[in-house]
Amino acid sequence: MASLSRRRLLAASAASLLAAPALVTPALVTPALVTPALAGPLSLNGLDGSTVRVRLPARRILLGFYFEEFLAVGGAEALGRVVGLSRAAWKDWRPANWAEYVKVLPGLEAIPEVGEVEVGTFSVEKAIALKPDVAILGDWQVKGLGTAAERLAAAGIPVVVIDYHAEQPARHAASTRLLGQVLGEEARAARLAGEYEAAITALRDSISAARLPRPRIYVELGSKGPGEQGPSYGDYMWGALAALAGGSNIGRGVIATWGPMAAETVLASRPEVIAIAGSEWRRHPTAQLMGQGVAAEEARARLRGFLARPGWNALPAVREGRVHAVYQGASRTLADFASLQYLAKALYPELFAGLDPQAEYLAWHARWLPIRPQGSFMLGLA
Repeated sequence: MASLSRRRLLAASAASLLAAPALVTPALVTPALVTPALAGPLSLNGLDGSTVRVRLPARRILLGFYFEEFLAVGGAEALGRVVGLSRAAWKDWRPANWAEYVKVLPGLEAIPEVGEVEVGTFSVEKAIALKPDVAILGDWQVKGLGTAAERLAAAGIPVVVIDYHAEQPARHAASTRLLGQVLGEEARAARLAGEYEAAITALRDSISAARLPRPRIYVELGSKGPGEQGPSYGDYMWGALAALAGGSNIGRGVIATWGPMAAETVLASRPEVIAIAGSEWRRHPTAQLMGQGVAAEEARARLRGFLARPGWNALPAVREGRVHAVYQGASRTLADFASLQYLAKALYPELFAGLDPQAEYLAWHARWLPIRPQGSFMLGLA
């Protein structure tokens, strides 16, 4: 069964590689450089249920999140159409990843910053002053902005809402196709969406056919280190991915979307697999490090720190060495099919023994993006 999944995934990857157009020379791309011919305005249906009229393809774009998806669909040259960026959501959350992109896309540094929704710095005034043709925002950003988002529409700026956070494959595909419409890259977007759907289907078919018990899994965002209980997930982000991977997420029914789970609840749930999500958080001395430039030894050293929590030595996941680290940046993205593969392999190691999820993650970047990540993106204790 594992070999079947592997063959199907490799076939999907090979087809996408042959179909993907060559990347432009990224160093030559600067903001507002690309001015495609405009068609008449068309109606687009956002992932929040809204309908907006947008003149396509858009040539002045405000981009709030999902930066790599934008570049995967539009190619590096699409950066020339971005007139405003929620930079903090990229540079602060994934600093080493941002630095790698700046090396090959120096125009990033020149794009005006509009602030970040989660910490309350997003400026509607700055966004309006940039006079974008369209604002591409995540569903979570629109909800976070509340009535402030309506001010963009009132100023004549249509807001196209996309969503990868819910980790529902259909929403991933729909969001990707929406990006394709906005950018005039429908064919490329269709290939990306099709590749994602094929990978998810192959994985879920293998799990379904195996008819194995669903192991209990706990996922925590390790940004605060082992000394403080970090957020976990319900039917959202890593929680949704854990369920798609065939696990019984102990956060389901306890947490609606994301938030901390009581330490006592984790102990009582006795997870059989644990995954700690990390990023390039070097400012915190004990946070789980993962991502660009993070060595495996360093990531594992941080991961072992979580094992010393009170009571964790009695958990099945700890006793059996089934504790893992995953990259936060490899969630809510088109590349998270590889994270899903990794969680599935952690849950069912024999079923998916032939899969190499990190290699799949890196290969996806080679097919669709201008950087070649180097670091730790998913690993276990050994």
